[in-house]
Amino acid sequence: MDAIIIEGLKVDTVIGCFNWERQIIQPLMLDLTIHNDLSQAARSDELEDTLNYAQICEIAAQVIQDAKPKLIEHAAQLVLKVLFNTFPSIDSISITIRKPAIIAQANAVGIRLDRNRNDFCARAGE
Repeated sequence: MDAIIIEGLKVDTVIGCFNWERQIIQPLMLDLTIHNDLSQAARSDELEDTLNYAQICEIAAQVIQDAKPKLIEHAAQLVLKVLFNTFPSIDSISITIRKPAIIAQANAVGIRLDRNRNDFCARAGE
């Protein structure tokens, strides 16, 4: 299956559950694998036949910055929702969000959510 891959998208935002975290800006690192049919773009060489990577990055960062979530799990859910709603051709998305340097003994902690459009839309409606 075709995929658009975005690795290491840095999003500076308010994130965290503790009072001190709500007072500072912290970096998150996002990796996205977006499954979408890329055959038309491969043939045409035209931007309108694919998903605009810059737009995806801008949307993902903005939704997290606006929400100022407590949990990275929730941040991931917000990104999934907006990308599925904005781009109807997306079949599935794998999103990894890492919070670097928050645990002294680890380079980063993080989560990964894998969702396909049908499962996600069914879950979102619950």
